[in-house]
Amino acid sequence: MLARWHAVAGSAGSSRHASPQSPRPMPVAAAKRRGIAPPSAAASSEAAHLARGGGDDASPSDAGAAAAAAAAAAARPRNADASNAPCSVVVLDGANLAWTYSASLFAKLGCRTRLPLSRGVVLAMESEVWRERGMEPVAFMPASYVEGPLHGLADGGDLDTLVPGNVQYLGGSRWRNTVLWEMATRGALRTVDRPPGARDSDDKSIIAYAREANGMICSNDRYEDHCAGVPGAGGKDLRRWLRRNRRGYEFRVGSPIDACFAAGRSPSPEVPPVGCAHLPPPPPEPERVGDDGGTNAGRGGTNVDGFVEGSRRGWRADVHAVGSSRPWGIGQRWGRDGGRRKKRRRRGVGGGARRERSVSDSEPDFPFWAMPDDHLPVEFALKKSL
Repeated sequence: MLARWHAVAGSAGSSRHASPQSPRPMPVAAAKRRGIAPPSAAASSEAAHLARGGGDDASPSDAGAAAAAAAAAAARPRNADASNAPCSVVVLDGANLAWTYSASLFAKLGCRTRLPLSRGVVLAMESEVWRERGMEPVAFMPASYVEGPLHGLADGGDLDTLVPGNVQYLGGSRWRNTVLWEMATRGALRTVDRPPGARDSDDKSIIAYAREANGMICSNDRYEDHCAGVPGAGGKDLRRWLRRNRRGYEFRVGSPIDACFAAGRSPSPEVPPVGCAHLPPPPPEPERVGDDGGTNAGRGGTNVDGFVEGSRRGWRADVHAVGSSRPWGIGQRWGRDGGRRKKRRRRGVGGGARRERSVSDSEPDFPFWAMPDDHLPVEFALKKSL
């Protein structure tokens, strides 16, 4: 046992007496290894004061209880506050999920039709990874993806690419995605309006909600534009927070042929229903006058009942799919050329002169985006790194 030695004054010689060494405080590194935060100076001073009696009017029993309470407060872990509490909610970036799912079909199957797809949101929402982590998912989505013009609707695009089982016509060139609408009705999805000039309003809502709830964000968007737009040191703080609380993901697209074999079906995948041809006949569309003075009647005019001529007979783009919430995306397709026509050179037989032929990438795709879930296996998985 270590002891300190000291000389006793006034003795005949220098006699040495052993006295027990006072206990040394636990080093900070050891405290961190044990998961205990070292007490602050104020907490230590208060604990020592209470241990000595807490004042002239404190009784011994009160002093002991106060000392125990002070010691417990000083040893409280650092993660006791809300900012370091475990995440219990994950915020899904719905627009990012819908577009990433579409891009995954292009990367795996070569499907060039480009439109947001609700199945990406459903796969992320129903993934077991959140239950295993004890987290509750909630999705944020632009309102125009759930209800609005067909061109900006999830599973919409135009009358030829819409998924008939997922969309519903409301009248007045407005459509509804029934899958996302059901999620919003039960509170699993929250819609965010995108006013003109504020297309990032849903991203801001995602970040604000996740930071307030101390949740995690699931998105492949790094939100660098938002970090750069925060003045002062707030951008660094947001970037640091996103580095800890954002997780990327991927869609692992399987083979539809393997799914056919597994289900005992024909190895050739069946073409799923796609387009307005598989919708019920449209309701008669009344004539409306727009802000510019024009009408929705087009060249056909109106009949004697005041309805748009021809609207009873079938779907028309100039009547039922007018307008767009994203005009920059109309007709765009995945790929470097965005679906534009290009020239491809081919060498003649026997090394002869080259000849050119026109190739159009706007040829119709196989509608992988409209295949039933059991016909196209897709798995949602979190990325290991940010």
